[in-house]
Amino acid sequence: MFKDKQLDEKQREAVYTEYTNVEVCAPPGSGKTTVIINRVCHLIEDMKVDPLNIVVITFTKSAAHNMKNRYLAISKYKDKIPFFGTFHSLFYKILLEYKHNINIIEEDYSFKIIKNVLKMYLDCVPRQKIREILNDISMLKNKNSSIDNFKSKTDKSVFIHCFNSYEKYKLKNNLLDFDDIQLQAKKLFINNENILNRYRKIFKYVLVDEFQDCDELQLKLLQLVCLGNSIFAVGDEDQCIYGFRGSNPSYMVGFDKYFSEGKKLFLNLNYRSVKNVVELSKNLIMNNKNRNLKSINANKKFIGKIEFFRFEGEYDEANYISKKIIEIVGSNKYNYRNIAILYRTNIESRNIISNFLKRNIKFKFLNGSYNFFEHFICMDIIDYLNISIMEYDADSFANIINKPYRYISKINIAKVKKYPYRENCFDILSNIRNMPVFQIKKILKLKKIVSRFKKMPLDKVIDTIIYKIGYINYLEKLCKKNNIDIAECENILQEFKMCFEKFNDISEFLEYVKKFSNSIKESIHFDNAVILSSIHGVKGMEFDNVFIINCNEEIIPHVNSIPKSLEEERRLFYVAITRAIDNLYIYSVENICGKPKEASRFLDELFPNK
Repeated sequence: MFKDKQLDEKQREAVYTEYTNVEVCAPPGSGKTTVIINRVCHLIEDMKVDPLNIVVITFTKSAAHNMKNRYLAISKYKDKIPFFGTFHSLFYKILLEYKHNINIIEEDYSFKIIKNVLKMYLDCVPRQKIREILNDISMLKNKNSSIDNFKSKTDKSVFIHCFNSYEKYKLKNNLLDFDDIQLQAKKLFINNENILNRYRKIFKYVLVDEFQDCDELQLKLLQLVCLGNSIFAVGDEDQCIYGFRGSNPSYMVGFDKYFSEGKKLFLNLNYRSVKNVVELSKNLIMNNKNRNLKSINANKKFIGKIEFFRFEGEYDEANYISKKIIEIVGSNKYNYRNIAILYRTNIESRNIISNFLKRNIKFKFLNGSYNFFEHFICMDIIDYLNISIMEYDADSFANIINKPYRYISKINIAKVKKYPYRENCFDILSNIRNMPVFQIKKILKLKKIVSRFKKMPLDKVIDTIIYKIGYINYLEKLCKKNNIDIAECENILQEFKMCFEKFNDISEFLEYVKKFSNSIKESIHFDNAVILSSIHGVKGMEFDNVFIINCNEEIIPHVNSIPKSLEEERRLFYVAITRAIDNLYIYSVENICGKPKEASRFLDELFPNK
């Protein structure tokens, strides 16, 4: 076949292997998709396998679509096409034959159910918290463990309430989620051997992309279907970064334990990155123990630029990056879209965006968007600031009047919001008939404090809200009640304070927040723009120039992952490094939110001689 000329020695070995159960360990940029597509062509064209007996499983619709198109581009036989799709789409088709009608719950409804429960416990429900609970629900179902023994990141009683409400809603409305589809498929196979055998006769050859991302349930489904058949699993345990979803590198490391007489083959050439980036990444990942020992070499013989700096703070880091990007684009070799800035957590993007706004550098979030000022803590403080310069802002007033709790009833708050004239909200509330005297005193005291904000130094304004008014007390109770990390909330407060103090007055700051938020909304329309993303969001992607920021202890590795998930944090950093094609910029800072931070321990592994 002419396709054979495109394959290197190790790729060819994988494509033409005669082993039944094969794991192909594919380092970054080693051509795993090329191997899978050529393997499919080999089975059909050389082995004369019926395409309908071949199943190619991916983890995203876009990956499945890409593989199908690449197959069609090189295949001689286009009349019958193998199945290309996700785990969920495959088992959906199977279930549909027996249930005849399957309704999938929409993500918006899932979020709404969890949000409605959380609103009973929280005044403000962050989207991130909803996603965290839905991930935990998925993990619980896939592990098939007891809810009593399951360790959620949320308070146990709150999590159980969320879980029960979610499952009851689906049951009442005859809905399934993607986990239900896989669970019911597994139940169908186990309870009916005839059905299982029927699909074993159909799925003679199963090829799995990104095998390292499989969770326990998906692994079990593969074991059921592939018994007596062939599995061709391609992946890289060094890029297993979804432990919070149930993926486990041990499934690749112990492949022969899960699939009879499993044979491991290794791709060894990185076609993506320049030589020194490949060598640097190897310095890091060799420190992990739960991995396959493999040889990884760069196909490119030239070297790119690797730059490491340690800045005093995040502002200096962002300022330097902005200048560097202007320099890179000014060389006329790269466009803005060839540049990616990667970070461990979304909050780290704030300083970058702020600096980009000053220099008119366009940016774009890779997946969704993140606005620091939409965090519930920021929104609360902004509403305090709003009411200090617009005493008639009823929405802001309604949000903060019971933070901390002042026992103002929802009925009286609604009266303020419905008041037909533009008047001071504090006066409207205090003049409501039958308002208790103790509440009137609290309202007028708060009014007096808030009215002074415009005359205060900006650093004292935030301290007054947090400590004198008592917002910190509200926050501590909220965190304790809902198992929210108080240290993380304190970081949000400190980040907000440091940003706020750079302005001359409250009005100027609020105008900046408006401009900041509008720029994020507008960014979705930009084409030639710098990519901003968490490291998790860029797996499988590549960029000519990669900036990795805030390489500090308690960030990468993350404070919540030390020491229990240190190897996964190292894999995450490895994924970030191996996104770079030509140039790699790794930065650390001495202070974050005004607190001294040590450089990441991973930097010593990257640069052992420095």
